[in-house]
Amino acid sequence: MNLVKIEALVPGMIVSRDIYNQSGLLIVSEGTKLTSDYINKLINWNIREIYVEEPSSSMVEQQEALIAAQMTVTHDRVIGIAENILTQGNVEMIDPALLQGMVGDLDKQIELSSNVLLNLSHMKTYDNYLFAHSVNVCVLSLIIGKAIKLSTEQLRELGVSALLHDYGMIQLERSIYEHDRKLTEEEWEKVKCHPRYGYDMLRASGNFSEEMLSGILDHHERYDGSGYPSGKSGDEIGLYGKIIAVADVYDACVSMRKHRPRLTPHEALRNLLGNSKSYDLQILKAFLTAMAIYPIGSIVKLNSGEIAKVVGINYGQPFRPDIRILIDRQGNCLELPIRLNLNEQEYSQTYIEEIVEGAALEQVYSLLEKNGVNLSAYP
Repeated sequence: MNLVKIEALVPGMIVSRDIYNQSGLLIVSEGTKLTSDYINKLINWNIREIYVEEPSSSMVEQQEALIAAQMTVTHDRVIGIAENILTQGNVEMIDPALLQGMVGDLDKQIELSSNVLLNLSHMKTYDNYLFAHSVNVCVLSLIIGKAIKLSTEQLRELGVSALLHDYGMIQLERSIYEHDRKLTEEEWEKVKCHPRYGYDMLRASGNFSEEMLSGILDHHERYDGSGYPSGKSGDEIGLYGKIIAVADVYDACVSMRKHRPRLTPHEALRNLLGNSKSYDLQILKAFLTAMAIYPIGSIVKLNSGEIAKVVGINYGQPFRPDIRILIDRQGNCLELPIRLNLNEQEYSQTYIEEIVEGAALEQVYSLLEKNGVNLSAYP
């Protein structure tokens, strides 16, 4: 057990010794899980410090840790296969059955725990951006596809299309798609051709349906006609292309790139909403619903002053996600972040006050790094 000062208490800690007031009256019993209400009462009673138990992993957390380990292996394996497919440059060597198997594996992971998978996709960083991006776009596209009730066959086709959506990039110089500078006008014109390159090469193989191919061709088209390569609009754009467009932009925004800083999940959603005319509203609404008000990976401030990371979505309760408290209300890092499900009744008085962004977010990241807190270690 630890003796903790009142100002360092956070909801979720468990009292390890009975607490008495100055008159000897028992006010909080051993084993009580602290809430904001309990902490405020202790402050009002002028209690200076109390004993709390060492934070321990719940059964849910232990299960998620096992799932995360399994998912990491599968996720990295799929990225490796995607890299092999995208770099070999021989369309005849692409096995559609292998791709559908990869999509099936990712689909099973979503069914097992979309929260853990989204944490993994968001937090892991890769030097091979193009290949990890293809897999993440596949995951996000499948989440959208499930939200709009696509059939199993449609989900498999959508997933394959999403995995191969940037296949045409292999026709470009590597320096273009791994750039750390502003592209020249000539280079940008080449980039705008990559959907057509991918469509033409894969169509020539005869191994992919027209629906799959249209997703590859149309993923940079925009509902308002502002996209490329053909400037299609509205229902001229295929369903898979409309879905992949949303997933592609979101993942590009939240991914670390050499030429620009990544956006927070909340900023990425705001970016999509700010350009809503560019996307099919049914698709965009389905995605926003699936990602919730506070997307996984968001850093938030609670009404009680603590800083936390959103680690899970409670569907149907978009304002009440699962969180991990990282920093107490005095600005000190917790040695072991504490997980809370804000949807549980005991935490009804605790809520998210605001998203942490901009300079405040950089300060949080700096503090966590200084104290050796690895966000990716806490899915």
